[in-house]
Amino acid sequence: MKKIQNINWEALVNDGENYGDTKGTLSPEEKIIFEAIKDNTVLKIQDSFLFTQRGPATAEHGEKLAALIANFEAIKKIKTLILTHNYIGPGGARILTESAFLPKVTYLHLGSNHLGDEGVKIIAQAEMFSEVKTLNLECNGITAEGAKALAQSPVFTKVTSLNMVDNRVGDEGALAIADSDALANLTYLHLGGNRIKSDEAKKALKESQKLTQLETLKVF
Repeated sequence: MKKIQNINWEALVNDGENYGDTKGTLSPEEKIIFEAIKDNTVLKIQDSFLFTQRGPATAEHGEKLAALIANFEAIKKIKTLILTHNYIGPGGARILTESAFLPKVTYLHLGSNHLGDEGVKIIAQAEMFSEVKTLNLECNGITAEGAKALAQSPVFTKVTSLNMVDNRVGDEGALAIADSDALANLTYLHLGGNRIKSDEAKKALKESQKLTQLETLKVF
């Protein structure tokens, strides 16, 4: 049997030929994005320092970065989008969903981006995300309202792994997720740090008649 090796994303550096000889025509910001594309299929940008060279990202930076990515033809083959700590916000989320080049990714990580409920509502209705199987929305200020948007989403029906760590969905949001038909394929659900206090909400998640595929549940 062939031994399966863990993928080292950091080793899969763009070789400068995946998209032809374009580097000479790219702006400095586009070059950063180009070099962040790994193995032709993974776009991974985990902080704003390379763009801002200073402190935390701002909403202005987040929307500008979202626009750069959305209008960058070199992303058209990616399957994994890891875009964190860049203050994408609701405005940036909408820009991404309107991209003519962003394909249907299967892995979507938008953690620590100030999405809030408004941003979650936007991505939860975006048909381009209908193939997502792994969804990470940790640390985004999401409340029960955003949790309900996820629970009722017509596009996240293939999600098997959902990470919502350190949001604020509370008991109401937990109950909405527990009663979700859309999230019926979940096998992994992380709701740690979400102010879920009541025994009723915790029991609803553990004994959900909708989340019957769930193998791992984290609530604390």
